[in-house]
Amino acid sequence: MNRFLLLVVLALAAGACRRQPPARPAVTQPPAPPNPEVDLPKLIEAARAHGMTQGRLPETLEDLVKAGLIDRLPTPPPGKKYMLDAKKTGVVLDNQ
Repeated sequence: MNRFLLLVVLALAAGACRRQPPARPAVTQPPAPPNPEVDLPKLIEAARAHGMTQGRLPETLEDLVKAGLIDRLPTPPPGKKYMLDAKKTGVVLDNQ
């Protein structure tokens, strides 16, 4: 009985001491360069989808990320910014 108990303890200890592979650092991709021809239609589609599912346009563009409709806000071209436009029920690219 003592030998069996000793073998169990040694087996458990050996399993606990097994080396784990080193954790790889998270790979973060740099933001994509501004491309309003692609980004603006995606934002408009996400804002409209938010309106369809929530019954209203988002209050901020960050709400699209929080709702899981887009992964992240795209980078606007220099001197520009993406803005919600309630009159057009979507998103526009405007001067800063």
